[in-house]
Amino acid sequence: MRVKPLLLLLVVSLLAGACVSQPLPAPDGGEVETPALLTSPVVTPTSVATPVITPPPVQKPMRDGLINLTHLQHLTEIVEWNGEPMGLVHIYSEAPDYGWVDASGEGIACVDDVARAALVYLMYFQRTGDPQALELARAALNFVLYMQAEDGEYYNFVFDRSGTINREGRTSYKSWSWWAARAQWALAAAIPVFRVVDGAYADRLETAYLRGEEALQRTIGAVGAYNDLHGVAVPAWLIGNGSDLSALAILGLAAYYEANPNPRTRHLMTNLANGVAAYRPGDERTYPFGVFPSTTTSTALWHAWGSHQVHALAVAGRLLERSDWLEAARASADQFYARLLATDFLNEMLPLPVRGGQIAYGIEVMTAGFWELFRATGEERYARYAGLSNAWFFGNNMAGVVMYDSQSGRTYDGINGPTPFRVNRNAGAESTIEALLALLMVEDHPLVTAYYSAKPAQSFIGWMVEAENAQPLTGKPQYGQRGWTGEARFSNDRYYALRAGDSIQTMLDIPQDQAYVFYVSHLLRAAPKVERVTQAARAGSPVQIDGALDEWQNAGWVNVDQPENILRGAAGWPGAEKASFRLAFLWDAEHLYFAAEVRDDRHVQNEVGPSVWRGDALWLYFNLSGDRRSIDAKLTLAQTPQGGQVWNWRAQGFQPDARLAWREVEGGYVYEAALSWQSLNYFNPQKQPRIYYDAGMGFGSGGFINWSGLDPDTPSNLLPLDLVTELQPTGGQTSSEGGTPFDTALQVTLLTEDDGQPPLLEAVIPQRKSPDRDYLWLEPAFEAPVNLPAGRYRLRMAYAGTQSDHEAVVDAVWILPQRTCKSFTFAENAEFRSLNFCYDWWTGETEWIEK
Repeated sequence: MRVKPLLLLLVVSLLAGACVSQPLPAPDGGEVETPALLTSPVVTPTSVATPVITPPPVQKPMRDGLINLTHLQHLTEIVEWNGEPMGLVHIYSEAPDYGWVDASGEGIACVDDVARAALVYLMYFQRTGDPQALELARAALNFVLYMQAEDGEYYNFVFDRSGTINREGRTSYKSWSWWAARAQWALAAAIPVFRVVDGAYADRLETAYLRGEEALQRTIGAVGAYNDLHGVAVPAWLIGNGSDLSALAILGLAAYYEANPNPRTRHLMTNLANGVAAYRPGDERTYPFGVFPSTTTSTALWHAWGSHQVHALAVAGRLLERSDWLEAARASADQFYARLLATDFLNEMLPLPVRGGQIAYGIEVMTAGFWELFRATGEERYARYAGLSNAWFFGNNMAGVVMYDSQSGRTYDGINGPTPFRVNRNAGAESTIEALLALLMVEDHPLVTAYYSAKPAQSFIGWMVEAENAQPLTGKPQYGQRGWTGEARFSNDRYYALRAGDSIQTMLDIPQDQAYVFYVSHLLRAAPKVERVTQAARAGSPVQIDGALDEWQNAGWVNVDQPENILRGAAGWPGAEKASFRLAFLWDAEHLYFAAEVRDDRHVQNEVGPSVWRGDALWLYFNLSGDRRSIDAKLTLAQTPQGGQVWNWRAQGFQPDARLAWREVEGGYVYEAALSWQSLNYFNPQKQPRIYYDAGMGFGSGGFINWSGLDPDTPSNLLPLDLVTELQPTGGQTSSEGGTPFDTALQVTLLTEDDGQPPLLEAVIPQRKSPDRDYLWLEPAFEAPVNLPAGRYRLRMAYAGTQSDHEAVVDAVWILPQRTCKSFTFAENAEFRSLNFCYDWWTGETEWIEK
């Protein structure tokens, strides 16, 4: 099967930031540990000679009003490769001296940052006509051209000043990914600028852009196909399953189309914009509140950085006169972004909001969305919103710190808490570039800049009541620990599980008389299933690892070939005959043996070691401690150009003593492997007869099918593997029939502080209503806002399901005023003295009062 490199981008949104060390997205949609360097060599272009380095001090500082490019110039180093100037933008810059710091193990410069720097230099040239800005843009664009492969995709990093490309790194491999989208946008924006001053260079840029557009066309999935995730229709053709990445691609297409209208670019832009616009669940009162989720693999996950959807749909809607795209952008901005302005900026929601980790990139995309809506609709409120958004750089943030220094051109790297002590005062490339983009794009429009001096004087965003901080009231509530689920995260990685007779209670202090909205984060349940147990029989003698499977006739085979085994990509599944497998285990005192018969019409594997996820491989996950709290071994089995290889992602190396045989058979191929117990954390099968595991394989563009059908990187999702002397009869493997949503339910009760008073409000929230699998979700606890006088209250949560053997899992309760307001003061010379901006979380209505 041709497993496209795109398969690696299932959670590619994690790589959306600058050139930073991030967990590698695995084909299963989870994360793998940082791999060691590949055994295959990094290729140095033979045409590159010893570089000629031009030191930055020869540049004159570029500054115009608030726009100061001095720090970006400092980060930009000019070298000469093949007789051409190349702009290297150094990635990190640390306080207090703000010297260059490179990304360890990744390289000294990357397309991610250099392409965005090119946009800044181009915008500054268009603003000022400064020829130095144009030459710096050219140098940056030369780097982008250098990093493009012949097929139109891009590498990201260079290791050194000689132009040695990092061809295998997890944030640099050749692909149509984030760095490709940024490269295409830079090229598209540069073509009309250079068309005026250097037609030959513009032609060269255009040739590269069109090559990249062809690669993009090959990357888009089956247009019009949808997957179903928790009852939500999810577009199956977005790039790397990313709504955010697809939106970024739209911006490059739009930049090219605006100057060069043509059918192919229009077609690609239309397909991607239709997909992005279609994936916007929720509304003003229903999570995720009308925002565009970042990835199609989770309806619960949104992160601020990289969320270009509003920006892209506003631009594309204006260009192609698509009112439906504009309406989707407006609705998201009005229902979600506006409430952030009236409360506080967020870093992410998953599903509970996270304030810490705010960065410039998360602000720039919000400003860009508001600004382009203003351009598309002419509605002045969007320009004002853009001003309040950009005011984050000047102190409108939870730390009250000026993040962009117009005297030095530096932008601090982030805010981790509501105090100046929690500001990261380093000033890397991404932070500086994104701030400059946000300031340059609004063109000093007075409706925007009038709000730059806004400082928050008063705001109230509610508070979080963590379930684990409550006190057990009745029964024996089970305190649990769990973080990332594969789609969302439990707040503080803690929760309470409640069974029949269990209840917990906590006290609430309501600060003022008004109406409040209660949201509960809890686990929605699918129909319970009989736990599927795999049995590994003891082998009578050591198994010969030859791919023949002669010793496996009486093994306990299990089939992974049903729609319920598909973790993601169901719309693209070609069926069991072309993408499925069956597996079995055997064991003895020295080894765990594994065999799999794979159904696949074509085997493709051109990589080795930690790069085998680009092609066909089989994935194995083990929890060896028997508690389903950790992934102790994560392996890929692959037939590579160098033979069979077993790579351990936890140990970041080849699995010691592993033996793997591979054999092609009619309709597919066979894996057979021996793993020593010693290499599996010295596991002793005589003392512990049960471990937990999962196994899976990729298919198509981002699909994954595995035994559990759940995220295998989440330890609690792994299924039992019993080490037995002989196979024993087992129970069924089908879902329980019948039942109602109230089989599992949570009761939420609000009471006064006085024990003798009846409940003020009581609600039973059904939990068994997921159509596919368990997932963490946020929803209103009560049917309407609750009017409460200031005072002290009790919040009680109890199990209320009709099935006494089920359990209700509760994460936290988020309480906030129905009408949240943020008050601002302004500088003495500002147009306004004060501003009060309010948002109603139940109706979506806003109020803007200036004085």
